[in-house]
Amino acid sequence: MGSRLFIGFYPTGIVYADKTVEEAGDYKRLAYLNYRSLELEFSRGCPPDLQREIKSHVKGIQKKRGERLRVSTAGQTVVLGA
Repeated sequence: MGSRLFIGFYPTGIVYADKTVEEAGDYKRLAYLNYRSLELEFSRGCPPDLQREIKSHVKGIQKKRGERLRVSTAGQTVVLGA
């Protein structure tokens, strides 16, 4: 992934953000992928070049539907698409 893109694994999904833009004291949120639905939602104003990077990353996650994904350093997992 590019140096601008931050990918955060959270309890309900993956957040994609731009590390070069700050908004309300945090990286600007670009998109969100829900673990259960595996549907990608883009935020307004997501640059086309970062949309392509995000879509590429998401395709890899979506291919793992039904598999367990580790989402924390404590070993917690979620089943993708379930």
